[in-house]
Amino acid sequence: MRELSIGKLRGLQRVSTTNGYFVILALDHHDALRRALNPVAPEAVTNAEMVAFKTQVVRALAPEASGVLLDPIYGAAQAIAGDCLGRAGLLLELEKADYALQPLPLLSEILPTWSVSKIKRMGADGVKLFYYYNSDDALRALQQDALLHRVAVDCAALDLPLYAEPILYPLEDEASELQQARFTERVITAAQRVEGFGADILKMEFPLHTTQWGDATAARAACAALTDATTVPWVLLSAGVEFEVFCDQLALACASGASGVIGGRAIWGEAAQIRDVSARETWLQTTGRDRMRRLAALAQTGAPWIERLKPAPVSTAWYQQYGELCP
Repeated sequence: MRELSIGKLRGLQRVSTTNGYFVILALDHHDALRRALNPVAPEAVTNAEMVAFKTQVVRALAPEASGVLLDPIYGAAQAIAGDCLGRAGLLLELEKADYALQPLPLLSEILPTWSVSKIKRMGADGVKLFYYYNSDDALRALQQDALLHRVAVDCAALDLPLYAEPILYPLEDEASELQQARFTERVITAAQRVEGFGADILKMEFPLHTTQWGDATAARAACAALTDATTVPWVLLSAGVEFEVFCDQLALACASGASGVIGGRAIWGEAAQIRDVSARETWLQTTGRDRMRRLAALAQTGAPWIERLKPAPVSTAWYQQYGELCP
C-alpha cells in the first residue's frame, strides 16, 4: 500500500464518503457545456449563463455527493462564495484543454496564471489534470509525461492529492480493428505511467472499446485487468454516455475493483437542455438527485480507496519534518 502524507490523506478524506468511496459530481466543463446549453450557437452562451448553470447544479446536487469537481473560471470560487458546496469536498481542474477540443491529439497546457499553489490557497482538496494520451505515440507521450511529472511534484510539495485523467486517442491511419484490439492494453499502460509519476487517484474512462461494451464478460475482464495492473485507486468517468449505460459500466467497474465515480454529463446533461430555470430546478431536485443516489449506491459495491492507500507513520515529532516537505 502506498503511504500518504497527512495533507493528502486529509484531502482524500474530505472528498470521499466516510467508508472510503468517491461519489464526485464533475462540472468543470467549458466548451462542452456551452454546446450542451446551446447546441445551435454555443458561442452565444454568456459567461453569466455558464456561472448560473453551474451554481444551480452544484447547489442542487452537492448534498448527494462526496465531492465536486469544478473549474476556476465559472465554477469554483462562485460555489464557495455562494455557499453551494455544503459538506462536499472540492476538486479543481488545472489544465487549459477542454474535453471536446479539436483537432486531436492535443498537448495539454496549464491554464495561464493558474497553478497548484493557487488551488491550495483557495482551500481545495485536490487537483485534477486531464490530458490526451497514447503510449504508442512516443514523442507526444513523453511531452505529456513531462507535464504530469511537474504537476505531481507540485502536488507533493503542497500536499494536495493528484487526480490524473489520461484519455486515449487513436493513432493516425491506424486500422479500427487494431484500435479496438489494443484499447484496453493502452488504457492500462496509461494508468501505469500515471501511477509511476505519483498520481494518487486515477480518473479513468471505461477500459473497453465502445464496440465491445455489450460484452459483459469482456467488460468485467478489462476492469479487473486495470485494477490488477495498478496499485492506487481508480474511479470511473462518464464521458458523456447515457445515464443508464453509465450505471451499467459503474456496476461492472466497482465489482472489479474501482473505488467510485466522477460523473459529469451523464448526470446533468439533460438539465442543460431545460431553458426554464424553475423547470430545471425541479428536474435537478428529482431526477438529478435520484441519479446521484443511484451512483452512490453503486459506488458502495466497489473497493474503498483506504484499501490501497494508508497514512504514513505518525510520531509525536511528525510536524518537525512536515515543514520540509510542504513549505
